[in-house]
Amino acid sequence: MYYTMRQKISTNIVGLDKMLSGGIPLGNQVIVEGGPGSGKTLLCFEYLYKGAKAGENGVMFSFEEEAESIINNAKAAFTSFTDIDDLIKQGKITILGSEETKLYMQKNQADTAYSFGNFISEITSVTRQHNAKRIALDSISVIKLFITDMYYYRSLSISLLSVLTRQGITSLITMESIAAEKTNTFYQPESFIYDGLILLFFTGKDLENRIPSIEIVKMRGTDHIYNAVPYEITQNGFNILLLNAIDKRSYSAQDYD
Repeated sequence: MYYTMRQKISTNIVGLDKMLSGGIPLGNQVIVEGGPGSGKTLLCFEYLYKGAKAGENGVMFSFEEEAESIINNAKAAFTSFTDIDDLIKQGKITILGSEETKLYMQKNQADTAYSFGNFISEITSVTRQHNAKRIALDSISVIKLFITDMYYYRSLSISLLSVLTRQGITSLITMESIAAEKTNTFYQPESFIYDGLILLFFTGKDLENRIPSIEIVKMRGTDHIYNAVPYEITQNGFNILLLNAIDKRSYSAQDYD
């Protein structure tokens, strides 16, 4: 399989752009799936932060966590990111926490559709207001809790994808994994709907020696490395340890032609 390379957005996250052969294709909507403690929200924050540093405004919509908590956690993890408050004040990064998104969906489909439709409208309005081309949604799993009909949920997800793509937005969307380890992972419907799927999981036989790893399962519009690669979360951001995989073969899409 060979790809005609599209324009890409550089994440500027150490190692990730190399895994993606240069970055995320412009307009892709990418699921970041992982278990508790894997760093899903932090990865999304760094994506917005690095974008802001490069002159691209970004917005995060959180459905469960308050904005202050997200910001404080990012500051605690990424201590070298000393200009977070300045970027927020300048409107280069906007965090809308659960107290602002107010996704109080009802259990019946009619109310859920209305709430979800309002949220899509909010995304459109806020991203235009802030001239944002990068967004993060944290997490899509919350919406899924309120929609028991999987066909209906799939239809709403496709509507969300359509809106984001039309606006030229490139997004990271977190999703909770059923299991923290790759051996117990199975693919959820979002794995097939969205343009990309990045897995964060742990390897290792015991709790004391678990190794956090990242794998790009799919990414439409680009070649990418298929290997699972260890990563660490440092004061300078995510560090994907590609050198640790130097003895492994890094497969690209051409290898599967």
